[in-house]
Amino acid sequence: MNKIADYDTLDYDYSTYWKNREYENLSERLVLERVLKDSKGKWFIDIGGSYGRLADSYYNRYTNPVIVDYSLKTLQKNYKYLKDRYPNIELIAANAYNLPFRNNIFDGGVMVRVLHHIDRPVEYFKELKRVLSSNAIYIQEFANKAHLKALIRAVLTLDFSVFNREPYQQPTKKNYEGARKGSNVPFFNYHTAWIKDSLEREGFKIEKKYGCSFLRVNTLKRIFNTKILLFFENILQITFSWSNISPSIFLKSTIKKDDDVQSSTTLQSILVCPKCKASLKIDGVKAVCTKCKNIYSKEKNIWDFRI
Repeated sequence: MNKIADYDTLDYDYSTYWKNREYENLSERLVLERVLKDSKGKWFIDIGGSYGRLADSYYNRYTNPVIVDYSLKTLQKNYKYLKDRYPNIELIAANAYNLPFRNNIFDGGVMVRVLHHIDRPVEYFKELKRVLSSNAIYIQEFANKAHLKALIRAVLTLDFSVFNREPYQQPTKKNYEGARKGSNVPFFNYHTAWIKDSLEREGFKIEKKYGCSFLRVNTLKRIFNTKILLFFENILQITFSWSNISPSIFLKSTIKKDDDVQSSTTLQSILVCPKCKASLKIDGVKAVCTKCKNIYSKEKNIWDFRI
């Protein structure tokens, strides 16, 4: 059975994770501002977007943004806030491996702070490729396996497995992030070359690499305020993004496809059965697959397409 980081298990509020991480939050926004500066389009997908932490980074650039998250409760809880602030945004509960959308729909997409919970990233990249349109921009963030502290630790312990390109299952360190205590949920760190190779094999072209959260050190965060840290973070992002020393890395990529872009203006027109990709017969708060007959429901304003 595939392991799932299911934040609904204990009704986990992911926003609490960010209460003492203002520096990391703003550092990631700084990268996205750079990556999306000249981007625009219609449909945009934020996979694992949770309560919309990064929605303002892309909302005014794309006319039809969609947040997809496995946590139905998180989307339901934040529905009113997000719709009040971002009227055109759509919220869908779904599994990243089985997205409930037609082929060639999205002009752009992003995944931040989620890939460490994906235990089959290649399968996810294939599914992502299916829903992206030709020339779409995609931003992939991942936890860097070979960051500076890990390299120093490798030298001191003479354990050089950090240079192995294979994904590294990080110990939980008793931080289960909403999972039941003792759960063995996925938490992977990745080698930059492995992520690049995996994306390129699926047809993505890596345009740019950005380091992020260079100063993610508790001592520094205690000594300096966020404004000072961000000042130096900005400089480091400009001058050291060529390196792999930061704990978080963003890859900007594009994809070329021969398929025609699907022109759609409503959410209902782009939805399909996540299991077999056949069309849906939607009646109010119920959707029935015309092929496999699976039934999906809309609960408290959110479609639940998790399988």
